[in-house]
Amino acid sequence: MLVPSLLPYIAFALIPVGWLVYYSFFRWNGFTEPTYVGLGNYRRVARDGEWWESVVTTLQFTGGRLVLEIPLALALAYVFFRGVRAGTLLRTVYFLPYVLSPAIIGIIFGFLFREVGGQFNQILQGLSLIDEPIKFLGDATNALLSLISVGVWAHVGINMLLFFAGMITIPRELTESAAVEGAGEWKTFRYVVLPLLMPVARVVILISIIGILRSFDLVKTLTDGGPTGATDVMFTYIYRFFFEPETVPQIGYAAALGVTASVVVGIVSVAYLRVVRRNEP
Repeated sequence: MLVPSLLPYIAFALIPVGWLVYYSFFRWNGFTEPTYVGLGNYRRVARDGEWWESVVTTLQFTGGRLVLEIPLALALAYVFFRGVRAGTLLRTVYFLPYVLSPAIIGIIFGFLFREVGGQFNQILQGLSLIDEPIKFLGDATNALLSLISVGVWAHVGINMLLFFAGMITIPRELTESAAVEGAGEWKTFRYVVLPLLMPVARVVILISIIGILRSFDLVKTLTDGGPTGATDVMFTYIYRFFFEPETVPQIGYAAALGVTASVVVGIVSVAYLRVVRRNEP
């Protein structure tokens, strides 16, 4: 009875992972016979400066997203938890961006962020806030900040709903008792709501970390790794060797990069879990 239920997992998870690991030991372009190179691809990964720059960019993107996204989602969830007029409608509005495909979001914001003709620059110039158009996507720092901002906009809604779902399980008697004893909103949140919400928060943060580290489509459609590779994250860099090679596909090397990226995601996730367990009461 167990085997049939495991078949989808084997077919769509284990076999692709096994394929990836297997071909990471070969030089293969997808057309000719694969040539076994042992650890050659991994030695190349270790020497690939652009790859490690993309790893650093991925970590910066992840850190920037988390620092903004999690506190903002918590704050919004708490506002709705304490009660706000038209709360259901507003929660739906905040959640809607998450329904859109990240690729579509990237395309839309690509138009909005244009230096010439972009709506954001037009609004800022119309309000006389800037004299010259801002290079949202043409400057390395601005491009990364734009990516982080769009990522937060797209995902803060789902995290807000997850936090809100956790908050509504907290007995109302506890927050009412805090109010009777004279605790303000901040103290109620800090000493009553947040400690009880921590199990949910740990899971939300872990899911966010893994999801952001695996980012691809938003980055691909918004900046395409530009300018000059400054916003290349791990999976847009890998994409080059699978589908955008200068000569022929380098599938073996791309597979080695994929394995390395998976290891990076695993290391960061395990490090986060270790920190969480160390700080548990």
